[in-house]
Amino acid sequence: MNAAVIINYVTSVLTFFIGIILVSGYFSQLKNNTMIVFGIVLIIYGLFRFVNTTYKVNQQKMSDKLEALKSERDKLFKGK
Repeated sequence: MNAAVIINYVTSVLTFFIGIILVSGYFSQLKNNTMIVFGIVLIIYGLFRFVNTTYKVNQQKMSDKLEALKSERDKLFKGK
């Protein structure tokens, strides 16, 4: 894993938990409806970012495996 993937995972988890905190009503300075809506938006964004990062990591792994498979196939055909 590179640094960008780690940063994306940390950001998604932090965003999700900040959304949970806002929905739970921990900050009483804001209006109740504003907190709930903003918290829900943060929760959804955190989930989206986590799923998107996981998908990109899996796509990169599949791409690497496909490239290795192609190189092995080329080696096999060149050997004959």
